[in-house]
Amino acid sequence: MGKGEKDHYLKHKNGPQFPGYVSFLKQAVNPLLSYLQPSMKALDFGCGPGPTIDSILQEYKISCDNYDPFFFQDGIKSSEYDLIFATECIEHFHFPKNDFDKIFNLLKPQGFLSIMTELHPGLDKVSDWYYIKDPTHTTFFSNKTMKWLSEKFLLKTIYTDEKRVIIFQKP
Repeated sequence: MGKGEKDHYLKHKNGPQFPGYVSFLKQAVNPLLSYLQPSMKALDFGCGPGPTIDSILQEYKISCDNYDPFFFQDGIKSSEYDLIFATECIEHFHFPKNDFDKIFNLLKPQGFLSIMTELHPGLDKVSDWYYIKDPTHTTFFSNKTMKWLSEKFLLKTIYTDEKRVIIFQKP
């Protein structure tokens, strides 16, 4: 992780002031609506310079902490969360095992993890895949990888669109 990577993130038009971005992130929130309760604590893991999940969750009276290794290093305020959102950040993980261990250690039993990342289209299509052209994308995931994650961490898949969003529940 370096200065070039941080500078790249600062060029994005992400934040609660951008309606298109808010709508995009709601893909990771909306499948959870029937589970949301005002007493829940959430974490936006990898929120970037313009945290937005927290503003979406305000409508449901859910408090949300913001963590990002570049912009909110001290954002993890609790030892446990009911909800963790990892939206458009896991493809930036340089050490995925460490990051997923951290996430799952912070997730309460029965808690929900909402992941949003473009899933790998298959080896026959990877050379034309726009996602691989971003130099800050270092790790790629597929439906098979998500299945492996669910088995390794004993997670229940409660939602997947099989393209970008998958939501797990911890036992």
